[in-house]
Amino acid sequence: MKTISIVNLKGGVGKTVTTVNMAAILAGDHGNKVLVIDADPQANATRFFGLNGSECNTIAGIMTGECDYIPEYIYDTSIDNVHCVPSEISLIESDIASIRTGNGIKALSNFLDAVKDDNKVAEDFGETPFDFTLIDCPPSFTAASVAAIYASDEVIIPIKIDAFALDGMYELMKQIDSVRAIRPGIKIAGVLVTMWHNCPAVVQGEDFLRKSRLSVYQTHIRRSDKVDESTFARQSLDEYSRNCAATVDYHRFVKEYLGEVL
Repeated sequence: MKTISIVNLKGGVGKTVTTVNMAAILAGDHGNKVLVIDADPQANATRFFGLNGSECNTIAGIMTGECDYIPEYIYDTSIDNVHCVPSEISLIESDIASIRTGNGIKALSNFLDAVKDDNKVAEDFGETPFDFTLIDCPPSFTAASVAAIYASDEVIIPIKIDAFALDGMYELMKQIDSVRAIRPGIKIAGVLVTMWHNCPAVVQGEDFLRKSRLSVYQTHIRRSDKVDESTFARQSLDEYSRNCAATVDYHRFVKEYLGEVL
């Protein structure tokens, strides 16, 4: 099972949209079983999947060490072969509690190790329960986001091109490097340009980013009203508008991520 955190300290850059659509494409087009962990107390991914965090066992229980029975924290979604560990606003309080007890940084890593080894999880979700875990991180450096990065094999950084986002990228890299100092194997899989449109500021900003030391995906995600519409409909882009520009781009991105020839 490969674990990927979708991270950016800036909000509104497409982290949740990237997480849920990457999960849908990995499952639907590539035949994978995918676990999405919502590590954001805003719980957008949770609501996207039709779950109510206040009625579920959530990541908050994992962060504070209350998770005794792993399958009860993993929920079905409307997308075949995609499951979710939900979130809710109490994650803010559990963040503080996990820092106080010192259990926070390894909480998700320990949970995912247990998912791989737990016989009951295998019984409920299949002999190899998940091929990928995608963690939707909050737009801040919280205990949950640190735990997510620590638990990850790779980090993907969505970015909307503007001056503030580019400035914040280097601060984010410093924070990720601080976690890598504890767990050196974490890889920056790449930077994904989202909400791209053909205007001089965006084109020049993307060019600047590609000339930096960062690894930037060849694919960028074009801006489309269908993206916002799909979130209201709580449908993946594949379900909502199969042929829109952003849907096409997300399929190309997933192929690029998997190393397939574009």
